[in-house]
Amino acid sequence: MIKMSEGLSVLLSKGLSELGVSGSIENLEPLTGGASKEIWKFNLVNSDVSLKMIFRRGSGTESSLAIQTADEAKIQEEVRKEGGPVPEIVLVSNSGNDLGDSYVMKFIEGETIARKILRDERYKPALPLLAHQCGEAIAKIHNTPLANLQFLPKKSPIQLIEDLYNLYQSYQQPSPVFEYAYRWLKQQNYGDFKDSLVHGDFRLGNILVNEHGLAGIIDWELAHIGNPIQDLGWMCGNSWRFGNYKMVVGGFGEIEDLIDGYNSVSEEKINAELIKTWQVFGTFRWGVICLMQAYAHINGSVNSIEKAAIGRRVSETEIDIVDLLFLGGN
Repeated sequence: MIKMSEGLSVLLSKGLSELGVSGSIENLEPLTGGASKEIWKFNLVNSDVSLKMIFRRGSGTESSLAIQTADEAKIQEEVRKEGGPVPEIVLVSNSGNDLGDSYVMKFIEGETIARKILRDERYKPALPLLAHQCGEAIAKIHNTPLANLQFLPKKSPIQLIEDLYNLYQSYQQPSPVFEYAYRWLKQQNYGDFKDSLVHGDFRLGNILVNEHGLAGIIDWELAHIGNPIQDLGWMCGNSWRFGNYKMVVGGFGEIEDLIDGYNSVSEEKINAELIKTWQVFGTFRWGVICLMQAYAHINGSVNSIEKAAIGRRVSETEIDIVDLLFLGGN
């Protein structure tokens, strides 16, 4: 790891200096970044000024659903223009360069671990504010002009449903609940919304929270262009409440506050019924992703007990779909 960090330090220093950003790289250390991303934290020291930075790089084994890491940076630059709470991008590198498919961004102070956000005393003042703030932030994402984002995949709701169903079928693990969800989803009205930038994974774990609430939005690898309400339905899924199932928004907030925050920014007014349709889709989607994660281990492409264990969560999503569609769940 020492040799790896030394080599990376040299490459980072070179890449930044070529952009006119001078300084020495200090305290370079790896962070937990999931199975498909490499994430490092470091200080950029220039004279008496020390700036905290984050380096994020693709591993080369990303999911077929994920976009290029460098494209994540381009998206954040566009969202930042709309006032969205995203880190400032300092450097972007493509796969043909020494740093590979990666970018450097300024560090934002905040917590991402759901257990700490929901339970620690430090964040209790932030929780009543967070759902409204998230609604505002999601609306700013959806308001982002698409002119510079044409490299992103574009999918209609029906295309998303069909792609998801085909992926589910490919694992040859029949589920009556998933079969019903697929047919139910195809019959729903998804509203007359204009195509928007969709984060694709907006939830606790991918937002930074401090004592004042939402501090930043990270992890854009599932971003695409499509129906904007997908982001709200995803965040309201039971899987992302981390045990606080009565609090529909991320385990911390009420859906009315999320909607009020969204409607205070967006011209596209929404309601709880629209979100619920996308909750069903999001729950089905997470169930299929759990299958995908498990089979990555089973088929030998990735040796990961964590991915194997995620396969057990398929049954949780089946229960959640039944609850949403038949038992009055929210």
